[in-house]
Amino acid sequence: MTQGPPARGEDTELDAVEDELYRLDPDGSAFAVVLRDTLDQLYDGQRTGRWSFDQLHKTEKTHMGTLVEINLQRRFQFADGDATDYRITGVQVDCKYSMRPGGWTLPPEVIGHLALLVSADDARATWRAGLIRVHEELMNAGRNRDAKGVLSPVGRERIRWLWGGQQQLAPNVFLQLDEATRQAIFTARARNGTQHGMARVSELFRRVQRRTIRRAELATVAQQDDFMKRARGNGGARTRLQPEGILVLGAVENDPQVARDLGLPVPARGEFVSARVVPAEAGDGVPVAEIEGRYWRLAQQGDPVAAAPVIPKKPAGRGAGQPW
Repeated sequence: MTQGPPARGEDTELDAVEDELYRLDPDGSAFAVVLRDTLDQLYDGQRTGRWSFDQLHKTEKTHMGTLVEINLQRRFQFADGDATDYRITGVQVDCKYSMRPGGWTLPPEVIGHLALLVSADDARATWRAGLIRVHEELMNAGRNRDAKGVLSPVGRERIRWLWGGQQQLAPNVFLQLDEATRQAIFTARARNGTQHGMARVSELFRRVQRRTIRRAELATVAQQDDFMKRARGNGGARTRLQPEGILVLGAVENDPQVARDLGLPVPARGEFVSARVVPAEAGDGVPVAEIEGRYWRLAQQGDPVAAAPVIPKKPAGRGAGQPW
């Protein structure tokens, strides 16, 4: 058996499965969303406040593979397999997940079939997926008590990586913060002894600016059923942070246009981004957003605090991106 992934035409079933995966997900973006959502599902931050794989119990960690298998099938509507998890274009395919490449444990019933091998590293915000035809000679000699084994170094060379190999995963903001910042967010308390969830959300947007905050991250900080309201106006973070000059932008009304004009990440559905702004002067030479007839720019260190503007709602019938 030659080293390296099989060339096109060497395994026509593998080619067919690869082609179908590319048809369903041309750039791998949907696959990446499934993995990000599955990690968030496992952390269950809204109920537990957890945000890291290391915070999970051992039994929960082993459940990750099952959730990936289920969620991929739900997203792409793969048919059930017989000896394997899926049937893709009529081909039996087993799905195996590992937190690290090379850690997939393969049962005896997969020998001779295709395996979809998936791994994700939340700390590095990366993932990859590949296909392999599992043969006995590609396995290490050792087996666990369930007769499962792992690929040998030669076996790992036979993996045909999909979507160009290692890909970017939507980052986990909490893993990218220093410990002091994380502690300040999760220990924030309201002065009146209530609404601690609101205090934590406000501290999140105060300390983590100019980057996307995902729905699951907001839920992890708020730990309340109505966590989305904590980011909005009418008493939410948008209102509470306005005197500090901080805008909290979502994915509705004029918010995306303001984010775009300021050069911020543009929030998608369920996402938010915050940033402190100040009035802009003519000739500043930086991105500006016009809000109610006045120009605003991102604040720099040393800029005096000015109350943030209230972003008007989009008039009925006016399309996205049109002048206010």
